[in-house]
Amino acid sequence: MIVNCGSIKTKHFGEILEKENLNYSIITIDDLTDEHLKSADKIIISGAPILLTEVDPKPYLKKFEILKTLTTPTLGVCFGHQILGMLEGGNIKRTKEARSSEIINQNIPSPLFDAIPQHSSFEEDHCESVTLSENFDLLANSDSCENEAMKHKSLNWWGVQFHPEVSQEYGPALIKNWLNLCSAKG
Repeated sequence: MIVNCGSIKTKHFGEILEKENLNYSIITIDDLTDEHLKSADKIIISGAPILLTEVDPKPYLKKFEILKTLTTPTLGVCFGHQILGMLEGGNIKRTKEARSSEIINQNIPSPLFDAIPQHSSFEEDHCESVTLSENFDLLANSDSCENEAMKHKSLNWWGVQFHPEVSQEYGPALIKNWLNLCSAKG
């Protein structure tokens, strides 16, 4: 299931999943219920045109709070990444604006980056980031963001600040790696 939080890039997740012959559904964040999240076997949370530093984040966090009780593999992208981090104690902050391709530096080996070279470019579209809480391992950073990719230490949550769904060279490979991790239980 893809949760569309208002990003115009969300449809590109579907295009990648179709190439993998996977069925999927897209639900808007406004229509999202706990039942949707409980019934999904994999969850992708998209980006959003929402600045969490400029709104009350509590309603958004409440929408996804149930994920803490589920074992469902979840990938948060941009806004979704920030939500996952905040659910586990991370703080949102303004950062250097990044609106183009940027080099992502892998900090530690991770199956999320299998067959993706160190210092690969991914598309960015953000001006906020989430700090890393003690419940996550930092997987990657960049010049514009200290927390570009993270993995929860006990839940099957993965987050990336960049946008693999529109990163032509390595984006589809990263999503495929995540799909493989869903099968392998992270």
